[in-house]
Amino acid sequence: MFSRLNSIILVTVLLGAVSSTAYFFHFDLGRVAKFVFPHRTDTTSTHLFLFQFLLLNALYFFVVYMVFKRPHQPGSSRGLLLVLFLFAVFFRLCLVGSTPQLSSDMYRYVWDGRVQSQGINPYLHPPSSDSLASLRDKAIYPHINRKSFPTIYPAGAQIFFLATHKLVGDSIRGLKAVFVLFDVLTMIVLIALLRTYGLQETRFVVYAWNPLVILEISHSGHLEGFFVFVVVLAFYLHSIDKKTLGVLSLACASATKIYPALLLPAFINRGERIKSLSIFFSCLLVFYLPYVSAGKKMLGFLPIYLRDPYESFNLGLKYFLMHMFPRLDYLLLTKILVGIVLAAGLIVFLKDKEKEEILKYSFILISLQLIFMPAALHPWYVVWLIPLLAFYPSPAWLLFSCTVVFSYLKYGAPEGIMEPWILYLEYIPLFLLLLADYLVRQRTSPDWFPWRTKFSTVL
Repeated sequence: MFSRLNSIILVTVLLGAVSSTAYFFHFDLGRVAKFVFPHRTDTTSTHLFLFQFLLLNALYFFVVYMVFKRPHQPGSSRGLLLVLFLFAVFFRLCLVGSTPQLSSDMYRYVWDGRVQSQGINPYLHPPSSDSLASLRDKAIYPHINRKSFPTIYPAGAQIFFLATHKLVGDSIRGLKAVFVLFDVLTMIVLIALLRTYGLQETRFVVYAWNPLVILEISHSGHLEGFFVFVVVLAFYLHSIDKKTLGVLSLACASATKIYPALLLPAFINRGERIKSLSIFFSCLLVFYLPYVSAGKKMLGFLPIYLRDPYESFNLGLKYFLMHMFPRLDYLLLTKILVGIVLAAGLIVFLKDKEKEEILKYSFILISLQLIFMPAALHPWYVVWLIPLLAFYPSPAWLLFSCTVVFSYLKYGAPEGIMEPWILYLEYIPLFLLLLADYLVRQRTSPDWFPWRTKFSTVL
């Protein structure tokens, strides 16, 4: 007779095998749809993708439920941990060879690496510039978005693009393989971080099996594959009292994607602020030194990105505010939302924090960043919150990691305008569940998520 653990492992293998089908065929199960819906002529590839994505999330939620419901018994989960890890790696390997369909960002990554390999500062010229005409080809250049605008990616990302271009050249699959490698390393560090805090290592499934993570990194090849690893590494280094290395790791992440800098207040306590700030900003300066010849152009497309209403994509709170106050200036609202998030960061900065509270405050700050997003909230922007859901498994954010993908329907809509029902589907459940979560905590205990597994005192 099987034990409870063996039963969970068996169910996990079955769910993993079913999930593997969609990943193995690169979400391309259109031929199956012809048998299921033989008379439907309005079913698009996007609709089929969403159907598969929802199915994967249903399987994912069930696996997460099993892992969290199982009582924590240290040392008894190695078999389950191995099964979860092997399937997570297999899911990712299945998608390395796929061609990105939902985003063209990878082509800009390769282009920026190619430009730098010729000794040219990537901030000086947009891809459409005559100065770069000799670098154009038929494989990469036609797929680049915003060809008439300079790159938006920070210096750390540019160094990464240059390094990977020297390693894999113009290969999209090669670059995705690099992202998958770092994503696997993220899972390993996350397991170590959970162990440090005395939590079940199998909780890493929240990140490892999350369909959004797998889609955006292994299929679409987004930069999150690298920078999320550096962020999780920063958490781990801080947890083992390697605080200086933790701040350096966070600086590397911030130089790659900017908004991890928001977490700096959670890493710093009284008495170490000057040292930590000096290390952080010195590291950023080192990253930008190779590109100083671009001057103000080092900001790239970012200023336009923040002030252009056209870039206001998939923004729940900002969308609702703009419709409630139609005369409200777009740029003013952007400044207000950024100011709220920065104010929250300042409050965290002034607090003295216990070791485990770095995760709590990081979770809060990332959540606020996503809610008060001043410009486009693309689905892959949610990925960097998901490792923290292994510690704080918020139903609101777990559900949002599923529904946020509906925003891709924008690209198939007339004139590329997102229909309001999509925003309602994404954000109303998010806001209601966050409110319910808060009310539950207020009625039971002011402690952080008292009805969930607490951190062990063994650090």
